[in-house]
Amino acid sequence: MSSRRTDARRNREAILRTADEAFAEDVDLVPLSEIARRSGLGRATVYRHFSDRYALGIAVAESKLHLLRELVAECDFIEVLEELFDEQISRRPLVRLFRELPPADQRRYAGQLVAILAPGLREAQESGVIRSDVGPDDLALICEMVEGALSSHLPTPGGVESVQRVVEVMLAGLRA
Repeated sequence: MSSRRTDARRNREAILRTADEAFAEDVDLVPLSEIARRSGLGRATVYRHFSDRYALGIAVAESKLHLLRELVAECDFIEVLEELFDEQISRRPLVRLFRELPPADQRRYAGQLVAILAPGLREAQESGVIRSDVGPDDLALICEMVEGALSSHLPTPGGVESVQRVVEVMLAGLRA
């Protein structure tokens, strides 16, 4: 592989890593210029890889889906769901960015999520860990419920901690 390609791959990985950290650390979406500054790369380099914040957000989300696929293959399904909800709670700017995508794109990513989770769900049901009446699409609906709680303008005394407790209740309800 040429050194130019190696540099390009390394830069892309640095941008994705920096963006993922920003999605976890910041309340608001960080502009691409700030991603460039934090990664130590030039703005032109960031824009060469990602034309806008949506392209960057999609790339980060796709890397998260890849990691989720690995988790489903390697971990207990309840742990997979805990990690999924932790990511949803902790990466608010990324989730909000996805809410700005066209509905067809949102449905496509929800479909990918369901497809990734379905084998682990079936295995967990066959082993008696998860209730047999829960379908893969129900998991997408639960993610929507968590998102609704996180996006709510209703006063919640515990904020994110309240949502985490609700997630624990939902996970308990999924168990067989």
